[in-house]
Amino acid sequence: MEQDEHPGFLALSARLTGRDEAELRATGLVGRHHATALARLGRAAVGRFVDDLAAAGGDPGRVTAPESREAARAITHLWRTGTWPDPC
Repeated sequence: MEQDEHPGFLALSARLTGRDEAELRATGLVGRHHATALARLGRAAVGRFVDDLAAAGGDPGRVTAPESREAARAITHLWRTGTWPDPC
């Protein structure tokens, strides 16, 4: 069932987008966006971002590591536009 899949990614996405988990789940894109983020960033980078976000008290604006800030930007862009951002 979609609502039980990728709970960490769903929670992280809600923090990044300002949308609630139910709204994101209703898109039917949680699994697809999770797979895209893992493919584009790599599992290790996503893990570091999750750790950095936790260290920042869950506030994406307080994340300071450049790689994690870029991950936050890319995942937010993915949710808002449906596409992965072009490299800067």
